[in-house]
Amino acid sequence: MEPVKVSVVVVTYNHEKYISDAIKSILAQKVNFKIEVIIADDGSTDNTPTIVDQFAKNYPDTIVPLRSAENRGVFQNAFSARFKVRGQYIALLDGDDYWDYELKLQKQVDFLDGNSEYNGVFHDAKITHIDSSDKVLFAQKHLYSQNYLFKEEIYPSDFIQREIILPSSSAMIRSSALDGVDISIIKNNYSFFWKVCCFIIRQSKFYFINEPWSVYRNHQQGISKRNNYEFHTSHIKFLETLLEEEFYKNYKYNVCQAIANEYKVLLDSSHEEVRKNIRTIFKQYVRNEVRRIWHYRKKVIGKGEQ
Repeated sequence: MEPVKVSVVVVTYNHEKYISDAIKSILAQKVNFKIEVIIADDGSTDNTPTIVDQFAKNYPDTIVPLRSAENRGVFQNAFSARFKVRGQYIALLDGDDYWDYELKLQKQVDFLDGNSEYNGVFHDAKITHIDSSDKVLFAQKHLYSQNYLFKEEIYPSDFIQREIILPSSSAMIRSSALDGVDISIIKNNYSFFWKVCCFIIRQSKFYFINEPWSVYRNHQQGISKRNNYEFHTSHIKFLETLLEEEFYKNYKYNVCQAIANEYKVLLDSSHEEVRKNIRTIFKQYVRNEVRRIWHYRKKVIGKGEQ
C-alpha cells in the first residue's frame, strides 16, 4: 500500500453553503504522492454531513469522514482528527475556505522535503467578505498580507507576539511536530491554531510563500468576532502559561510584550465586560508593562555581559 504523504484535515461545522467548494479544491490538486482527506464534522445540524458522505462515497480511498454527535468546538474537533492522521505532513483547510491553486500541496511538500530546518510552510490568502465582517476584521482588505507584514522566515519571537496571523487554511506542518504540543494549556477554542503553532515553531521556524493560493471567507460566524473580551483574555491566560514553559523562558520579554498588547486592545474596547472591569484591566496592563521593561533590561544587560 502506498504510504500517505499528506493528510488534509478539514474542520467543519454547519458549512453546507461552502463545504463542497472546500472538498472540490482538494480533489483538484495535482500531486505526485498519495493524500488522504480527513473531514471532521463538529456535530453539524444542517446538510453538511450529507454532502460530506456523498463525497466519501464517491472517493472512498481518499476521503475519511469523522462526525461528532454533538458540537464540541474546534479544539476537540481538530484533535479528534489528529489521531486519524497517517501523513508525513498535515495541510489544514477550514470548511468555509477553499484552495484556488492546483499545485499548492505539491509546492509545499517540495519545500518541506528539501528544508528539514522548517516545521511549517504557509502562503498568503485572498479574503472574500461575505457580510458586514469587513467592518469588524480586515477592514475591506483583500489579502492577508495587506493586514500583516509577513517575513520570509518566521521565528518564535515573531509568532508569540501575534505580529502576524497565519491563515490556517494556507498551512502545511510536519506531523511529527505535533508531538510536542501541550494540549493541557489550550483551554478553549479561541485562536486554537495560533496556540498550537506556538509549540510547533519551538526550536524551528516557518517559511512564508508570498503567493495567495487559498481563499478565506470573512463572515460574522467567525469565532474571533463573537466575544471580543473572551477572545483576548484567552490569549492572556495562554501567554501567562508560556512564561513557565521551558523553551519560552528565553523569550519572556516577547511574551510580556504580547500580554501588554492584549491588555491594550481590551482597554481600547467598548465591550461591556471591559467597562465593568476597567480598573482591574488597567492595573494588570501597568503591572505587565513593568514586567516587560524588567525583562528587556535583563535581556540587554545579559547581552552586554557576553
